[in-house]
Amino acid sequence: MLRTLNSEFDLARLMPCDEELVIAFVPTNRDIYRILQTCHKLKSVYIHPDTFKEMPCVGQTLLYMQKVELVVDDDVPESPSQQGGYAAQNKEEAPTKARPSRLVLVSR
Repeated sequence: MLRTLNSEFDLARLMPCDEELVIAFVPTNRDIYRILQTCHKLKSVYIHPDTFKEMPCVGQTLLYMQKVELVVDDDVPESPSQQGGYAAQNKEEAPTKARPSRLVLVSR
């Protein structure tokens, strides 16, 4: 099941069995650490390119070290602060279009 996180307050809804997440806000390093602590079976995280640019490098590295795929895709909803308002609802949904996503991996 694909779970959408619209804000840091949605982190409380995470379950250990969640394998895929859509992050629609700019997560801090602490948010990413909390996600990794809660979701033991996490395999992939989907994020919008504009949100990815704001994401800290340490958070990206944490995901890479835990072998979590970070998928940067235009179909993922943007951060509510970047949209100009809180239009997104707390729904669990998948990206709508079925086109291949770009995969961004951090390597040092």
